[in-house]
Amino acid sequence: MMSEEAYSIQVISDEEIDQQKQSFPALLQKLGQTSPTAIASILAEREIVEPEEELTPEIIAHLQQRIHNSSKA
Repeated sequence: MMSEEAYSIQVISDEEIDQQKQSFPALLQKLGQTSPTAIASILAEREIVEPEEELTPEIIAHLQQRIHNSSKA
């Protein structure tokens, strides 16, 4: 059974939006990159669960193909 979550929307100013846009590249640089080996290791340890009802076998296959294609790049 899915739990119900409450969501709220907070309006922020254009200046705050600009500040977030400017700070995002610095955050990405600070976080750095993970090696493909580390990514594969992390993914291998994840819990396998049943997909949501909305995900058809075709959508799942398409997503798996995209993941496979991006890992080759």
